[in-house]
Amino acid sequence: MVLNICQRRCSVLIPKLVLILLLAIVPGKGQCSRITTETIGKDLTVVRGAVNGILLDRHGKRLAVYGDPRPETGDVDVVLFTHHRRDVVWAGRSLVEQGARAVVPAREEALFNQVDTFWSDFQTSRFHDYAQQTSKVLCQNLPVARTVQGGDTFAWQGEKLRVLDTPGYTRGAVTYLYDTEGKTLAFTGDLICEDGRLFDLYSFQDAIAEAKIRGYHGHAGRLGDLMTSLRKLAAEKPDMLIPVRGPVIRDPQAAIDRLMGRVRALYDNYLSIDALRWYFGDDHIQIKADRVLGQGATVNWMPMGETYPNDLPAWIIPIGNSRLFVSSDKSGFLVDCGSEHIVKTLKDMRSSGRIKSLDGIFITHYHDDHTDRVSEVVSAFGSTVYAHRNLVDLLEHPSAYRLPCLTTRPIHVSGKLDEGATWQWKEFALTVHNFPGQTLYHDALLVKKDQGETIWFIGDSFTPSGIDDYCLQNRNFLGPGQGYQKCLDLMQRMPSNAWLINQHVKPAFRFTSEQRHRMKDTLQKRFTLAQAVSVWDNPNYALDESWVHFSPYLHQAQPGKVSRCVLNIMNHSTTVQTFEPTLHLPKGWTVDSLTPESVVVPPQQEGAVEVQFTPAKESPAGVYIVTADLQCGQKDLRRWCEAMVTIDP
Repeated sequence: MVLNICQRRCSVLIPKLVLILLLAIVPGKGQCSRITTETIGKDLTVVRGAVNGILLDRHGKRLAVYGDPRPETGDVDVVLFTHHRRDVVWAGRSLVEQGARAVVPAREEALFNQVDTFWSDFQTSRFHDYAQQTSKVLCQNLPVARTVQGGDTFAWQGEKLRVLDTPGYTRGAVTYLYDTEGKTLAFTGDLICEDGRLFDLYSFQDAIAEAKIRGYHGHAGRLGDLMTSLRKLAAEKPDMLIPVRGPVIRDPQAAIDRLMGRVRALYDNYLSIDALRWYFGDDHIQIKADRVLGQGATVNWMPMGETYPNDLPAWIIPIGNSRLFVSSDKSGFLVDCGSEHIVKTLKDMRSSGRIKSLDGIFITHYHDDHTDRVSEVVSAFGSTVYAHRNLVDLLEHPSAYRLPCLTTRPIHVSGKLDEGATWQWKEFALTVHNFPGQTLYHDALLVKKDQGETIWFIGDSFTPSGIDDYCLQNRNFLGPGQGYQKCLDLMQRMPSNAWLINQHVKPAFRFTSEQRHRMKDTLQKRFTLAQAVSVWDNPNYALDESWVHFSPYLHQAQPGKVSRCVLNIMNHSTTVQTFEPTLHLPKGWTVDSLTPESVVVPPQQEGAVEVQFTPAKESPAGVYIVTADLQCGQKDLRRWCEAMVTIDP
């Protein structure tokens, strides 16, 4: 049995179970958004709170779009949902539980009434996850009375609402069009907000079938769908847009035009230094460009970097996506190990006398294709595993995290390295650096051969065509001293003769000073462009889905015994921020302490709220999905992040 709550994080693989939710809110200071109402026409009211609710009254009955964010609500006959995300659906759930009929998009029906299956599967599917389609899934099933899709008309009390398919923010989202008093109102969900902005960008991550790109590599892949949806919406010539968040939009065409222009500018910037151009070629980039920028759009690509003659120095041996460097006495040192093929090749090399030992393994980042077989190599060769300290916890406890491409295999790190640590191995001087490129949890190893080449093993962070930031869930931050700008600053200080090795790229390569400056300038401009398209005071909130997360993500608890976990909150703002969490627990569960109840976090640092809670003594075995609300200033974020709590039989 899988039981649902709403609060926090944990760690461990367990078998598939069934999902149930027993919900009780644990009040917090942040549970009180300012509520305002606005009447539009004779019988339509917009209620603005943490999210918006639209209420239409006819003949003594009431229809709601999105729901009603007020704590106390009246009777509602039907609720129209535009998309499935729990940070929106909460406003309509209580109405449905009180008897209202739920109308949902047909393409997302399973994400309303079959979420028990999703969460049961997700216990294992969150590992080796290359789909990246898990944003804000409901914690419990919601009964569905009817599904709708584009072209449908929903009739109610003599009124008709037309349905328009408007995927983008989610795969199957719809918009409802309502003609009243000579005006057309569009209820657009999260398709657009404010003066032409998006609530976030990470929710657009998806596969791009035309370019043969899976979800992991599809940086904001549904922006193409968004542009198509916006054009369809504009063609309806609505007089007013009422999104699920923010104010009513009274000049729809101007807002749509602004959003489309902002998205084009941001995506053009992204494509200009896209690492995938090296892997898949210009045609691949052009397909992506056509979807967002327009057919035949021209991309101002950065010229390719210089590649090493004959691919690699003789002392470096490529094995799959690992690299082995070998000393003059035939001792070996490996960078990453993610496949059985690599392990077998190393054993064969030892048997043939090509290497006599494997003294060390350096891990550049946590992704499964770089880590899955590290422990096997250690068992076979007795190697020391080296990693930067900022990566150690993730390597040793991967199930405690919710990130793309997680391995199920913990790795014991015997060589924990501080930033800038340097040591001599044979005829090589080795230096480790934090290198938050492809992912926030990423490092690099600088190797200087005595009287030979200088090589920088950078994991997956660059190719000759640019930067590998194609998965938004990898946590690629923008801004001075962060993410790729930090990497480029470090690169600028490296020896000018250093070559870079990305283990998925056959040759070593390097950039000119002009190319490095161009990438940095592109990223600086990207910060401004992302700021323009998002609703936040810093665009990293829109790029970083994990800015609030539980630790551990999967957590074992026992009935009647105190459990402990942490809510981590990254303040991406440039000013001090105060965050107030509110937790949701199953009936009978108690919060023993929340320390602090509100946390003050300095700019661009992470704060933490320590939580102690006790499951009810009669809690049956199962998996409980826990969520937390968060309030900061005017932002009131409901059911914002989740974790799994398991109770074993």
